[in-house]
Amino acid sequence: MADEVIQERVSTGIRGLDEMLKGGFFKGTANVVSGKSGTGKTIFGTQFLMEGVNKGETTMCIITSEESKSLVREMQSSFGWDLDGLVNDGKLVFVDITDPSLRLQKSVEIAPTELIKSFKKLIESKLEEVKPDRVFIDSVEAMFLAIESNYKLRTLIDDVFGVFRKREVTALVTVGSMFGLDEMVEYGADSVIKLGREIIGSNLQRTVYVMKLRGSGTINEVRVLNISDSGMAVLPQSPYLEK
Repeated sequence: MADEVIQERVSTGIRGLDEMLKGGFFKGTANVVSGKSGTGKTIFGTQFLMEGVNKGETTMCIITSEESKSLVREMQSSFGWDLDGLVNDGKLVFVDITDPSLRLQKSVEIAPTELIKSFKKLIESKLEEVKPDRVFIDSVEAMFLAIESNYKLRTLIDDVFGVFRKREVTALVTVGSMFGLDEMVEYGADSVIKLGREIIGSNLQRTVYVMKLRGSGTINEVRVLNISDSGMAVLPQSPYLEK
């Protein structure tokens, strides 16, 4: 019998989630976290990077909708995560809209498809320069919403995801729930994790479930997602159980 190829797993850094994924993400894959605004997508992605730093990895954060300093302030005040310090230590590299080569500002002069192609080239250049182990993109709506053709959108998404797979970089990409864009992005991903908020009785409860993970079984349950001063964690309970 041929030897079984065991693919390396990458911890998400979210306590309780690796269990649901049966060990974490696969190395060198494109993984999507989707949900409405306020469900914790940016916290999730930042904690994913922090896990990489704790394991001695080089990490990269690509921000398409705001300047990195906003994220730095938010994570410092909420969780005490010193992202500026990580940048100074060479453990984290930011790429954001202030980078002149990114040019993601709204402009009638740049066709949406050309803008995404430029974004892909920038990613390729930064990956070659930094050689990160993990990348977090927050988020992709700024680029992909302007693409009217679903076929073209699918192709462009696959092209961007392929950049990470080719270089064995484990990528986490967030996308909001709007205009069906999340479904298109999720389709091309190697794994999809859905974040939500439910009103259970008189309580507002955060939820998480694994929609898919190619090449692996998962725990097929909706579980409680808790955010505290120390970050995000998945609790081993259903949000729908009556107390």
